[in-house]
Amino acid sequence: MRIQASHPILREFFGQLRFAPNARKKKQLAAAEQLMMVIDTELEYPFDFIVYRITGYRPPAASEQVLIPGQVLIADLRVWVSRLSEELELDVAEQPEPVLTVNQLAQRFSVSPKTIRRWEKRGLTGKIYVFQDGRKRKGFTESAVQQFAAEHPNLIHQAGRFTRLDSQQKQEILLLATQLASEKKYHTRNELVKDVAKQVGRVRQTVRVVLAECQINGAKDKLPASRGRISAKGALQLYKLNRQGVSIKELMERFGRSRSSVHRIINQQRARELFSRKIEYMGSDEFTARDAEEKILSIPLKQLTLSPQRQNVLLSRQQETILFRRYNYLKFLAAHQRQQIQRDRPRAARIDRIEKWLNQAETVKKSIIEANMPLVVSIAGKHLTAGVQMSELVSEGSIALMAAVEKFDYTRGYRFSTYASWAIVKDFARMIPAESKRPDRASGADFSNLPSNIRLEHLPDVSAVEQAQRNLRMIIENNLDEREQYIILNHYALDPAVIKKKPMTLKQIGDELSLSKERIRQIELQALQKLRQSLSPEQFDLLTG
Repeated sequence: MRIQASHPILREFFGQLRFAPNARKKKQLAAAEQLMMVIDTELEYPFDFIVYRITGYRPPAASEQVLIPGQVLIADLRVWVSRLSEELELDVAEQPEPVLTVNQLAQRFSVSPKTIRRWEKRGLTGKIYVFQDGRKRKGFTESAVQQFAAEHPNLIHQAGRFTRLDSQQKQEILLLATQLASEKKYHTRNELVKDVAKQVGRVRQTVRVVLAECQINGAKDKLPASRGRISAKGALQLYKLNRQGVSIKELMERFGRSRSSVHRIINQQRARELFSRKIEYMGSDEFTARDAEEKILSIPLKQLTLSPQRQNVLLSRQQETILFRRYNYLKFLAAHQRQQIQRDRPRAARIDRIEKWLNQAETVKKSIIEANMPLVVSIAGKHLTAGVQMSELVSEGSIALMAAVEKFDYTRGYRFSTYASWAIVKDFARMIPAESKRPDRASGADFSNLPSNIRLEHLPDVSAVEQAQRNLRMIIENNLDEREQYIILNHYALDPAVIKKKPMTLKQIGDELSLSKERIRQIELQALQKLRQSLSPEQFDLLTG
């Protein structure tokens, strides 16, 4: 049973519960239903609290508490409850209270089955039962129905006012729609439906169905066409045109959509782009403080970066700390706000905030990279050798520098310039032996005009990195068993036989050892924990950086 929960933490949690025995799953199902009754969609709930309420198990305290919005939580729980009940094949005859089908519930409240489906999105909880005819259908317990009715009296009252239309009433609605369409230009069918529903005192869906069914006197030709749901390809095309500067009014005309529909499609595409982006950050307890935003983002960025007159001087330790704190905090804000986006109806204001934070984070990253480019040029100049051009070294070093920005943990207290130097030289150590054998490479220093007088002390070179790698291998051999050694040496490319090759993935190592990828990951984490106690911070970063 694969649960398509929207929240990644809940999706992983539900996946772990699928291995429980059926007796325990039934208890978890009942516990989940009880939890859904107390969830407030306006609040956020700690993940540990959710785990405890469903399983009765209190997980160990995490360094960073994950908060899940109530609206997301109840939606994902509803999906999980439905899928789990279907798997358990609950017999309706064994239930302690009456169970109503969708049709029975619709008849009870004088509404259509579609209305019951809409109520499910509003909080009506149902499960899959095996009924007396042997078929599986969605059912609702009496207690769940009563609770929903108590929490949504206005919704139930509005449904109670529903009455079926007779032929004359349908004719009146059609005539009114034809009259309005001749008097006013409507871009979409929905705009007309809205006006008709307001005048006749009916819900829009009722009017929409009447206009779709009635074909009297060729009236359909006089009404604006209904385009239906836009295709994925059409939505993407609309979004691209909007990004190219096409106005909303022109998009309404071209795609036959209302203004609100165009805005909704654009926001959905923006949200889809955000969810496809990889947002990773180095967490810190500072980020959860009440005054974090004021403390971290109050200083203008241009006051933290170097002036053009000081481009040959590295950032100070304090500047590095402030910039990296700001960079990771902005991505922290974006990642947490992204979890609260409703995929079907995302809010433009929330997307605007997330995009603003990510753009600001990219600006900070660019400042860090620009400030450290002289470091790349200086190290590249020291490792220039026959067969390798200066431009290639600077290009390779720039890539290593960008990767180092992503992996650097400023909370550990040492300099980024030192960390970046080791990362760049480690990359050169793998590049130079392979590149120097190629006869088509001409030597030369085509970056001679770039600043090279930057004051850098104790910069590592290729031989220093190779010696450090040999020292690492000795420590690994003395502290790890044979299997752990094989995993660490091959995953981090420290084995002399593979140092010039790409590191092996966990899956590749698992295939070699006939173990699963997850088991290899567990062994790797155990090995790294042993090594952390024996290595200095610089050595550990050389290994894992």
